Amino acid sequence: MYRNYLDVTKRAKYYQIGEANSSIKKVWMVFHGYAMLSEFFIKKFEVLNDGETLVIAPEALNRFYITENFSRVGASWMTKEDRENDIIENNRYIESLYQNIVSQIGHSNFDLNVLGFSQGSPTACRWVFSSSLKVKNLLIWAGDIPKDTLIEQNKLQWDSFNTYLVMGEKDQLITKELSLKFQKVISDYKLDYKLVKYDGDHRIFPDVLKGISDKF
Repeated sequence: MYRNYLDVTKRAKYYQIGEANSSIKKVWMVFHGYAMLSEFFIKKFEVLNDGETLVIAPEALNRFYITENFSRVGASWMTKEDRENDIIENNRYIESLYQNIVSQIGHSNFDLNVLGFSQGSPTACRWVFSSSLKVKNLLIWAGDIPKDTLIEQNKLQWDSFNTYLVMGEKDQLITKELSLKFQKVISDYKLDYKLVKYDGDHRIFPDVLKGISDKF
């Protein structure tokens, strides 16, 4: 038996808040978590809609039923199966989307903020380090930074933007012990980051998001 691969074209879906035009001063690329859909995830970012901000929420390419009665669907960025090819495919997809958005705006003179939530955090990080784009702020919300981006050759790029770790005090999936373990990994790498804690669980809270973005 032989394993083979074939590149194909796939129609991807994304949602946006705001109009992609020349008046845009801020762009947010936001990545949903496991078993979520961008249609609902992006609603958390309405608080950023000020007429000069564009929010783009790509949806992961792999969808599946998340309830036994097949009433709800979610999406996943990747699994352990054929992981490396999923990473390559995600990076190509997101970069293509981003370049399309820049073309619609008509210039690249805007602040780029990237946010990954939960499973979307590693996807966001890997895209940032696979591209030549200039990021201003990277927010890792209730997620982690993949170790394959915490390598020596990436240190200058890490230093070129602000990194935020956003953690909920009542997160049922990320315990205090797990959070401390993760913080040690990135501290050992000597990554300069800002830790933001909020009184909540494993969700995006618009008021917390707004509070962070107002300080940019």
